[in-house]
Amino acid sequence: MAEENIDTIIRQGIEAAEKGYIHSAQVLLNQAVEGRNTPELHSYLAYCMAKDEGRISAAARTCRESIRREPGNSLHYLLLGRILLLAGEKTKAVAAFRQGLKTSPNPKIIVELKSLGLRKPAIFKSLDRKHPLNKVVGKVFSTIGLR
Repeated sequence: MAEENIDTIIRQGIEAAEKGYIHSAQVLLNQAVEGRNTPELHSYLAYCMAKDEGRISAAARTCRESIRREPGNSLHYLLLGRILLLAGEKTKAVAAFRQGLKTSPNPKIIVELKSLGLRKPAIFKSLDRKHPLNKVVGKVFSTIGLR
């Protein structure tokens, strides 16, 4: 397969995955992997596998392996975070997104974090954010406009 054909297939596969056309993305990315075997392609395929087939743990393992192979590529953290969100692991997903931002700024990670919403810091930092005192005082402060 010609090098520019592989580039086109990769671009189309990534666009399909980003737009939510998971089955098309899988087909295209599997074709691309035959010509160019990169950690980035494996991470995207893992995301597609998690989204389409529900194989969350295998997909997360693949992304973590890609992170091990390319620790400076924030794309792997983005896709790992998305996979963790599919699993319902919001706390772990946010941690993955933040780790990705530490490696290199990625606008897609920022969009993901904004869509999740940021929480305001706890009123009493020495107490757990779930502590009743933090909850009650936080609600009172929000009601009177101090927060």
